[in-house]
Amino acid sequence: MEPISVEQMYGSWLSDEERDTALDRSLGPRSSKSLVDTVEALGIGPSDTILDIGARDGRHSVTLVERLGCNVVAVDPVSGNVDKARELIAASAYPDRIEARHGTIEEIPAEDGSFDLVFSRDMLSHVLDLPAALGECSRVLVGRGRVVVYQTFATDRLEPREAGAIYANLALVPERMKPEHFETDASQAGFALESRDVIGSEWREAWEEDGSGRTSRQLLHAARLLRAGDELAAELGDVPYRVELASALWGVYQMIGKLEPRIYVLRKG
Repeated sequence: MEPISVEQMYGSWLSDEERDTALDRSLGPRSSKSLVDTVEALGIGPSDTILDIGARDGRHSVTLVERLGCNVVAVDPVSGNVDKARELIAASAYPDRIEARHGTIEEIPAEDGSFDLVFSRDMLSHVLDLPAALGECSRVLVGRGRVVVYQTFATDRLEPREAGAIYANLALVPERMKPEHFETDASQAGFALESRDVIGSEWREAWEEDGSGRTSRQLLHAARLLRAGDELAAELGDVPYRVELASALWGVYQMIGKLEPRIYVLRKG
């Protein structure tokens, strides 16, 4: 890249008003609702059952039922998450349509052909043996069922030291952060790639534009965690400190293109 000279930097350029007009103009980013929009576009409805794998506290399971009227089985390997999911489900308007189970993607607690769709939201990056996990997804799907995957990948802008720190502090498997590895593993597990949708910074931009300010808040948290690292590590504890800093940077890195979220639709067979 050709360096810019001082003369060029301070030379004739746009006026402040022209600059602001260009940079303050929204690019029409999609919101995070686009993930469930993707599922809805597949025709999922009241007669269908979804496996929400790695469901955490079950909030996305509830959203799926609210939007689609389907049935959902929420599976998570962390007992505390399953307990939270059961509480959330019980308090929801759809306790008879959602069930929370303890289990892993490597050994899904369900019979063969139990689900019309598998829903995976930002959890495959923790999986050591992805081919085996996708094989389990195939087992529990009906004949030509689908998997909808929301997954974040690293880009060339993520520097090695940044990658090493965020992978270690968020329990991420480095191989899972490369989209080409994911696509190869999916193909080898017998899935056809039906669609690939690069989200990039869109959700993050939408959260800023709608007033949520989620990434701005994470940027502020990251600044405080870095500036008062010793104090906050002592207050929060070492592991929570590391997780909170990495989580804050995760959002910032998505916003500036070091991390790239994508939505994949995979079809069995």
